[in-house]
Amino acid sequence: MLFIPENELERALVKAEKNPAATADFYRLLLESDLLVMGTAQGQEGATEVFALAPGNNLNLVTGLKDGHRYLPVFSSMLRMQEYVKQECKYLSINGRALLDLVRGAPVILNPASEYGKELTAEQVGQLLGPSRSQQTMVGKAEYPMTLVEALSRVFAADALVESARMIQVTFADRAQEPHPLVGIEASPAIDFRKLVDAIQQEAEQAAPGTVFDVHRMDRAAPNNVTEALLQAEPFYVRGVRQKLN
Repeated sequence: MLFIPENELERALVKAEKNPAATADFYRLLLESDLLVMGTAQGQEGATEVFALAPGNNLNLVTGLKDGHRYLPVFSSMLRMQEYVKQECKYLSINGRALLDLVRGAPVILNPASEYGKELTAEQVGQLLGPSRSQQTMVGKAEYPMTLVEALSRVFAADALVESARMIQVTFADRAQEPHPLVGIEASPAIDFRKLVDAIQQEAEQAAPGTVFDVHRMDRAAPNNVTEALLQAEPFYVRGVRQKLN
């Protein structure tokens, strides 16, 4: 069947398949968009209207089988789900980040019966979401990588839409890397975050080549576990305030 994109996520998926440089935008939209998944939520099996999952709600999700291994099929639109399943079924619409966080540790395939889709291993899902709360530790002031902090502060000072930045130390259970910094950035919704990240990478490569760190955009209005951990750290950069870290 000819693949005609139904929404912004599907347009980004096609673009990423043709141009690897567009992959980051696809992943961003994958986390921000609502995805469809076959199954029901405990206590809401007969729901026909929008409802919120309560803490502790159990989901009964339909899995697929590929090469002898189970995976979770998810869909970017109703049409993509209809390409996969030919009979009527129960399904849920859940924010991408929330859904992947719920099934963290399981492989996922986006649009398994479509021309354009994406397979994500359990490890890739974990990397996409960032560390879980149990994998995070705070960075003390004495442990700040000062060369990196100074380089990042120069970038932030040059962009009036950056409000503050914090840092914690993270490790990933599924990566063979030493603990490294995770930089959380609060910024105006109007900021071009992709452009900011490019500027950060360029400055870091010049000032602290070889330094491994991750960047996370913080949103207090819709905090996830990474944002909540970062908010416990003291900012190393606040617009208009001169920081003293030692």
